Amino acid sequence: MGALTKQEIARQISGELGFSMRVSLQLVDEFFRQLKSSLRTGKNVKIVRFGTLKPVTRPSRRGINPITGKSAVIPAKRTVVFHPSRTLKRIVNAQEGEEILPDR
Repeated sequence: MGALTKQEIARQISGELGFSMRVSLQLVDEFFRQLKSSLRTGKNVKIVRFGTLKPVTRPSRRGINPITGKSAVIPAKRTVVFHPSRTLKRIVNAQEGEEILPDR
């Protein structure tokens, strides 16, 4: 079971909606560009029925170098936290053949 790539997402969009691969890849690229831009400016990104991406700042902390055993300071950094929606959790935990989301 391999990872789902942007190329594969574009291929599926192309097949489902009838767009060319070029247009589908542009759609996927633009989606991720907008996502990164929003997170970079500190905005939460909420995708209904999927989850919320939140930019957070992790404070600096003390750690230990596992090789030398010496104490070190791990600097503060910005990262992203993902909180899945209840719907996504149900989909991930659903039994084979169980329908969670009806087609619209």
